[in-house]
Amino acid sequence: MTGGPELYGFPPPETVPDLRWLGPDYVSVLVYDLTQGLLRQDPRTSVMGVRCEGEPRLDPSVDTSGVIRAHDACFPLQVFVRDGAGRPWRLRGRWTYSGRELGTSAASITHFWQLLSAEGV
Repeated sequence: MTGGPELYGFPPPETVPDLRWLGPDYVSVLVYDLTQGLLRQDPRTSVMGVRCEGEPRLDPSVDTSGVIRAHDACFPLQVFVRDGAGRPWRLRGRWTYSGRELGTSAASITHFWQLLSAEGV
């Protein structure tokens, strides 16, 4: 993400092949989706950095033939933002992707943010 926020602590994509269902660069997808969600709340928000605080929790589910059709990936994050009024914040939370019906024409991927704390810095 040239010119984007500083990124820290994310496992390299090649070390987490179970995240391929999010695309070849899961970090860019995550940061884009997270930024869009924050911009919907405050259109002048600026994301300055995102730190993955640990290994993502991966929860695959297989169908009766042993194929992964559902997968959740939960990332513990710190997100450093500047709000529309120019105040810096550190947000801590969990970003989760939920993939369902993967590998089928009905495949869907949703995501959500669980805010655990917000503090001005």
